[in-house]
Amino acid sequence: MTAPTDQFVDIAKRSQEAVTAAVRTWADTVQSYAGSLTGGQPKLPDATMLVDRTFDFAEQVLENQRQITKTFFSAGAQAVEAVTDQAARAAESVTAHTVNATEATADRVAEAGETAGEKTASTARAARNAAKS
Repeated sequence: MTAPTDQFVDIAKRSQEAVTAAVRTWADTVQSYAGSLTGGQPKLPDATMLVDRTFDFAEQVLENQRQITKTFFSAGAQAVEAVTDQAARAAESVTAHTVNATEATADRVAEAGETAGEKTASTARAARNAAKS
């Protein structure tokens, strides 16, 4: 079951990368805005650039969330498949053991019946012979 665990670790790494990218983008934007304010005349950032950066960032976050969700569901499906396979193998093993035990018990019962039948027949013969004498 290490494969699903590895996928969860990958999910965590991707999440961390997405957050790191978001903070880096935010810091770059703030730094460029602050840099423009320290110049001779305070200047507001270009609105078009700000809108583009904001939507680019949102697009990147959404894409990362999509990939993380796909990976998560893929890992879940693999885990379910592994558990189902293990359950099926366990059921087959239990069935085989039950059949073997039942056959062994039936063989012992048959042998005991034959032995009892032979003893009964022997006793009956002995009783007949004793009655004749």
